[in-house]
This record gives sequence, C-alpha cells and structure tokens, in this order.
Amino acid sequence: MIYKRCPHCGKRVPEGKKCGCGFKREYAAPQGTRKLYHTSRWNKLQKTIVSIYSGLDPYAKSQGRIEYANIVHHIVPAEEDPELFWNQDNLIPLSRASHDAVHVRYRMGQQEKEKCQSELRSCIRSAASVLLG
Repeated sequence: MIYKRCPHCGKRVPEGKKCGCGFKREYAAPQGTRKLYHTSRWNKLQKTIVSIYSGLDPYAKSQGRIEYANIVHHIVPAEEDPELFWNQDNLIPLSRASHDAVHVRYRMGQQEKEKCQSELRSCIRSAASVLLG
C-alpha cells in the first residue's frame, strides 16, 4: 500500500484517504457591510466603475504612472458611512499598488486620511472633465 503524510498533522495516511485529524479552515461569515461585497449588485457596480475610467487608475495617473485598475475603492470607507456604499461619487478604481498606498496613508492619521480623500476626489473630478470633454 502507498502512503502519504498529512500536511497538517504529519500522520501517515493511505493514498487517496483523508487523515481524519479534523483540520479544516473555519471562516466567519461576512457581517455588516462586508457581506455587500459578495453580491451581484456590487460585482456589476465594480465593472461599471472600472469601465467608466477605461480600466485605468486615475490616482496613479495623477502621480505620473499608468496602471490598470482592478480594485474599486470606497473613498469614505464603507464601515464609516454605510449610506455611501453604493454611491458612485464615493468610488474610484485603483490598481493594487495604489490601493495599498492609499490604505497606508489612511492609517497614518486623520489629517493624512482627509488629505488623501481630497486627492482621490480631485482625481475623480479631473477624470470626469477629460471624459466629458
């Protein structure tokens, strides 16, 4: 008989069988605004926001970089103001690098967070002026 090792507890188990150590990842069900990210309405809204900006990241463009947007970011976080969750004026498409940089700035303090939020809103306004011509 051929055996393998369980990657979680290290026991020797016959090939094709489960160990029985009971290891299983338990994930908490999303609560509050977190569960809204798992809806088809959110998926459609994300695609709409990204397509409005032609798939580009306006925040990166304002810093002299051209990057594709693959994340839609809430300027005012959804946990702080759930009423703005679906508001398109509160959403901006960002690349992973820009999104990480924005969240670093958000954690630096309230003053830096407000400065970053105003920069993001100005990116939206400048992109809208280019789109409207």
